[in-house]
Amino acid sequence: MAVRVSVVNDYTVVIAGVHALLAPYPDRVEVVVNGPGSRDGVPVDVLLFDTFASPVNWRARCSSMVLDPTIGAVAVYSFVTDPRAVEEAFASGATGYLSKSLSGEDLVGAVERVAAGEQVRLLGHDGEYASAGLWPTGEAGLSPRESEMLALIAQGRSNEEIAAACYLSINTVKTYIRDAYRKIGVTTRPQAVAWAMRSGLAVTR
Repeated sequence: MAVRVSVVNDYTVVIAGVHALLAPYPDRVEVVVNGPGSRDGVPVDVLLFDTFASPVNWRARCSSMVLDPTIGAVAVYSFVTDPRAVEEAFASGATGYLSKSLSGEDLVGAVERVAAGEQVRLLGHDGEYASAGLWPTGEAGLSPRESEMLALIAQGRSNEEIAAACYLSINTVKTYIRDAYRKIGVTTRPQAVAWAMRSGLAVTR
């Protein structure tokens, strides 16, 4: 039987991207369509917790999902490959930590293993991605990390908060932000926020 899977993230466009990645495998995964932050209590075998632009307290959110009786297992799905994030995910009760650089085939295989009760850790390299269009504003030429910086800026996060949430140094965050500004043609934070809001990077809860 197909594994019932749901995707949780605060951005509709992020959920849609993961659904598109899973869509070619209907015989192996049944995607339970949900709105941001809620599955309306529909039971699933595996919940993919996409951490794109998640706040620093994402671990508490992961723990609450693990305790939900309608969720068989939780797998964190992320571009972050810092060992601290991986260990914190498992300490929060997650059964899997899956890189967003995985192909659709590899992601489905990992989901099946998680559903079977296996602890799965499949990591790529930080910032790696599988194919274009699977994250917000990818079509604008932004990398996943650059897009995430803009999403967090639109949430009102400081550079220090962004560094903590993304397991990056402050200098790395500044570099990503500078490159993102150049690509979208802005020079100030308010301009970046306005661009992000127009481009689907507003939180949809």
